[in-house]
Amino acid sequence: MPTLKQTKAANSSTPAVTPSLHTTTPDVTLTPVITANATEIKKGQVNISLGNYIGILPVFIDNKIAGNVSTNKPLNMTMNVGRHSVRICIRDNCSNQDIMVLSSSPATVDFGEWLTNEIVTGPLSISIGGYNAELPVLIDNVTAGNVSQGKPLDLMVSEGNHTVKVCVGILCVNETVGVEFAKPLSIDFGEQLKKVAEFSTPTVRILDTRQAGAKVTVDLEFINPLKNDLTFTTEVQVAYSYIDAQTKERHGKANQATVTKWVQAGGRAKQSTDIWMDGGRSYMIEIPRILETTYK
Repeated sequence: MPTLKQTKAANSSTPAVTPSLHTTTPDVTLTPVITANATEIKKGQVNISLGNYIGILPVFIDNKIAGNVSTNKPLNMTMNVGRHSVRICIRDNCSNQDIMVLSSSPATVDFGEWLTNEIVTGPLSISIGGYNAELPVLIDNVTAGNVSQGKPLDLMVSEGNHTVKVCVGILCVNETVGVEFAKPLSIDFGEQLKKVAEFSTPTVRILDTRQAGAKVTVDLEFINPLKNDLTFTTEVQVAYSYIDAQTKERHGKANQATVTKWVQAGGRAKQSTDIWMDGGRSYMIEIPRILETTYK
């Protein structure tokens, strides 16, 4: 950068500026440095929850939609420090809370007490009849608890229409119900579950058996009601009797076969296997049976 020197002209009172000629350094534009503290906007945490309320509600912060909150999923946000307004609504009934967001500690807002005191609810009972399983129940896609054979799930749910869903893995049955104050409502999913999800756990069953001479063909069905794919390994046994060629006497014996089958989540697949008999002639078979099944 050229250096600037001031010299006095002989016949003028105005200073003259004379550049020094001993450097060839090019001009450089200097950018001012701004410290982080001068421009940084402080942030703070806000945690919004609904207590034990069953359902999903939208959250408005400063009159703008900020997300959804439910019983098992509180809404956690990072916001600018300062005063803010938080609001939730059920139909035309709304609750507003003013909060002060600080960077030093989270601000918490729980609408559970307001929902309990101000929102009208009605009784709802969910059961699964004779279906032998313990299954999750979802109200408006929010997990509300579990139901099992002989143990219905009894809830208090806000008035209005709700979607009730019971799932076996990825296989679900659902129904829309209208809940009213002081009017008990019951819904049973037993028969629907038997049609949609006959089995609640991974199962292998024998569909058919055919004999041709010394060969027995067994048709198997692999059933996977779970949310993840499974690989089954099943051992099938056929017991039979035969006439010994030497002694002409009838003896008993059993042979096995191992079958491995991959089944996608919520799906079914069929597989046939052949089991060969030996030891003589005039084979007579018993009903095949599954000795052991594993899956992973």
